[in-house]
Amino acid sequence: MGPNQVTRGTSCFLYWAMALVFSLSLGVNANLNYDYYKSSCPKVESIIYQEISKAYYKDNTVAPGILRLIFHDCFVRGCDASILLAGPNTERAAVQNIGLHGFEAIDAAKAAVEKACPGVVSCADILAYASRDTVKLTRGMGWKVPAGRKDGKVSLASDPPQNLPPATFTSAQLVSNFAAKGLSAKQMVDLSGSHTIGVTHCVQLRDRIFTVIDKTMPKSLLADLQKKCPTQATPTALVIDRYSVNKFDTAYFSNIASGYGLMTSDQDLYRDSKTRPYVVANLKQSTFDKNFANAMVAMTNIGVKLSLHEGEIRKRCQFVN
Repeated sequence: MGPNQVTRGTSCFLYWAMALVFSLSLGVNANLNYDYYKSSCPKVESIIYQEISKAYYKDNTVAPGILRLIFHDCFVRGCDASILLAGPNTERAAVQNIGLHGFEAIDAAKAAVEKACPGVVSCADILAYASRDTVKLTRGMGWKVPAGRKDGKVSLASDPPQNLPPATFTSAQLVSNFAAKGLSAKQMVDLSGSHTIGVTHCVQLRDRIFTVIDKTMPKSLLADLQKKCPTQATPTALVIDRYSVNKFDTAYFSNIASGYGLMTSDQDLYRDSKTRPYVVANLKQSTFDKNFANAMVAMTNIGVKLSLHEGEIRKRCQFVN
């Protein structure tokens, strides 16, 4: 081998190694690929964006719905679209998943993709692309989505209770829960920023305004919540970010920094000195945009299935093939 060949070989190796290190620094599984569908379905991202846009402009609650869907999917059996499987004993039937929203938008996106590229794009990848699109539609910053996930074949109602953190979790409990999935305390706080376009319900405040009154809650907020939630069973939807619910901004972090977080899992992020710096950092929009994008890439790599031995490419997201 001549010196030029050695140089070219070394350069190629260094380029590959640097790319791998960069990908791993973002939490990207080295087996996923940003251009996975470049040849097999080149217009996949625009097709999905078009369908998610249609759904969003008909019903803007689709945006927080899809973000919640992907979180509930990835934390149970990994990011394999098992949350999308329908049936009486699937994850969708678990009490933690009551009220999940956005299934129809994902189904529409899948149908459109199947029409263009039959049997090529997994529901797991469609959900990952769609979650990015919901942030863009609510005026947040998007990110490149690595793809190549396969769809899982198992979905059990018994799994969500063992994996999804409740709204009553403290910051320390959330850190532990996310660490079990390979995510850091910083990434946990960054991902909590999705609540800027989210809603919650009266039952999720059971440890702050019902069983025990949280004396740290501002009196005006307590009075307002008690009025809207006379009982835990009141089905009222409560907007977590009360000022710009349809905009992906930093208001969620501003709220908890001023003591106006709704759930324990929100407010304790600022009360805890270990996670407070991450809240403060995300008060800057450009920092939050970058942090959230990187954390989403990391989260959507949890437990991915990469081969047809592990999973499949469903023809319809609600059913295994």
